[in-house]
Amino acid sequence: MGALLATPTDQAYAELVDATIGRGAEMGRRLLDDPDRARSEAADAVCRLWKAAVEPEWPSMRQALRAETLDRAIQVNREGLRAVLPRLHHSAACEGDSITVESTVDVDCPEGLILVPSLFITDRLQCATSDDWTPTIYYPASGRYLWAAPPTPRSLDRLPGATRSRTLAALTTPLQTTVVARLVSVTTRRPANTWQSCETPG
Repeated sequence: MGALLATPTDQAYAELVDATIGRGAEMGRRLLDDPDRARSEAADAVCRLWKAAVEPEWPSMRQALRAETLDRAIQVNREGLRAVLPRLHHSAACEGDSITVESTVDVDCPEGLILVPSLFITDRLQCATSDDWTPTIYYPASGRYLWAAPPTPRSLDRLPGATRSRTLAALTTPLQTTVVARLVSVTTRRPANTWQSCETPG
């Protein structure tokens, strides 16, 4: 919140100009007439969203995002960005020296490109091309099913017990045991002097 509130007024105004494109004249006037007020209101809204929706899940979200970032970094180091980019989403590809997505954005990247995994974007890529920031592509992280159980591969059907199969499927992405338990609908307990674990009967 401190970084958001410390954003210079001219930068906040420039970003609001980008954000209000196609949003209607009334919204544009309301935000652009007083960018300092808009910045404060945005900080308040982000704070309330954090407390209500993100903070309770943040430990597992952070773990999933860290695992995703490390995995992609290793892939890029071994295989190069050209090979890895299409895996982020089917709409992304490398063509020559250019990176393309289905929603074409024409932007130069003289200082590089940032790839950011997101747990909130599940079906597309989102590009940030503001002049005030390094060009960025947000893509669906592999842990995006934190709030819904992933499909169980047929190869796991041979395991005795549906709960075991669902648990293994959920562990495709590193998650806390309480999150895994919620995904596969089992109870949890905390044995004395041990880490929290899942009961998986049957």
